[in-house]
Amino acid sequence: MVAGPGELSVLVTDLALTGVGVFLAIMLWSMTREPAWMLVIIGIILRWGDLVFQTLDRFGIIGVADLRVLNLPLFWVVLRAVPIVFIIAGIASMIKQLQE
Repeated sequence: MVAGPGELSVLVTDLALTGVGVFLAIMLWSMTREPAWMLVIIGIILRWGDLVFQTLDRFGIIGVADLRVLNLPLFWVVLRAVPIVFIIAGIASMIKQLQE
């Protein structure tokens, strides 16, 4: 559950700003088909999906099995890591393109 108004305002702000980023990413998606940009766009969209899922969990609408590996919540670690992995891959791909 949401701990208080401070946590709720952070969550709403994060959702709103990431939503704007997703909107702009989808606009960019329609303008480019470069693999590097596509990876960054996918990473941004996945980040928004992570936030929506986190919001649903915080409000108790959905529940997640507490599977732990090395005392870390595996589901949440993977969910948080996947978007940044796509963004890193996109940036690495851009760097490789520019070096050629």
